[in-house]
Amino acid sequence: MKNNETLNYYNKNAESFVDGTIAVDFEETQLRFTAKLKEGDFILDFGCGSGRDTKYFLSKGFVVDATDGSEELCKKASEVTGIEVK
Repeated sequence: MKNNETLNYYNKNAESFVDGTIAVDFEETQLRFTAKLKEGDFILDFGCGSGRDTKYFLSKGFVVDATDGSEELCKKASEVTGIEVK
């Protein structure tokens, strides 16, 4: 199944994926998104990958629930964000 191939890829390459995406500057996009919200609003970061955006949203006072299909990315993103990524 294609889905399993994708998840297997991310599970096997989680560390390199995080290393390659964690420092990408998405602030312009993040600011456009968060401008529509108020502090304390809830964000579902579905497919959070490295946790980069989740960490940013948390630092701006939002309540974030983060999830990803890759078990290994969940572990890495939990380390990055300090919250449980499901």
